[in-house]
Amino acid sequence: GDQNVFISKFSARRWGIFPHTVIKHGVDTEFFTSSDVERESVVLSVVNDFKARDYCCNYQGWERITKGLPVKLVGTSPDPAFSKPAENVDELKVAYQRSAVFLNTSTVSPVPTSLLEAMACGCAVVTTATCMIPEIVKNGVNGFISNDETELRGYVQQLLAEPDLARKLGQAARETVIADFGIDTFLKNWNAVFDTAYGAKQ
Repeated sequence: GDQNVFISKFSARRWGIFPHTVIKHGVDTEFFTSSDVERESVVLSVVNDFKARDYCCNYQGWERITKGLPVKLVGTSPDPAFSKPAENVDELKVAYQRSAVFLNTSTVSPVPTSLLEAMACGCAVVTTATCMIPEIVKNGVNGFISNDETELRGYVQQLLAEPDLARKLGQAARETVIADFGIDTFLKNWNAVFDTAYGAKQ
């Protein structure tokens, strides 16, 4: 293409296309923000059609990691008793704000938007170390990250048991999203690409 744009260095490397521009996802951190409401001792995951997308969302791994733990699932599903989508984006935000832990088990997604939204809302995150995610989440600094299911379960249990630690990591997670995924930077970078493309066509 005339302008090759990727959402991460990881994606650009995998495609092997040069030259290219990397524009990370943008998150509205004024909307997706933390709250003073006390968080519930629950593990939140936001995934559409979780079971059918096991190949990339790792539902079976999620089941093993969360077995016996208090969980909340948000997302479309053929069975509404299993999970239902949020009625609107405000309800989704509240789910992020009120949950103690956000768990991401994806295996084939450069970076799930739900992970970034949860981080922006100050939710402590536990995630698989796949694709672009290790570029964002630093273990013990702004979340917990591993590909070992036993470790991931241990991290979730630790955060449920230590709300002060969860709060600390959640705040660091929010600061990460503000610094690297702010909507203003996202728009500026895309406008620069459009300006270049438009100028090249003159």
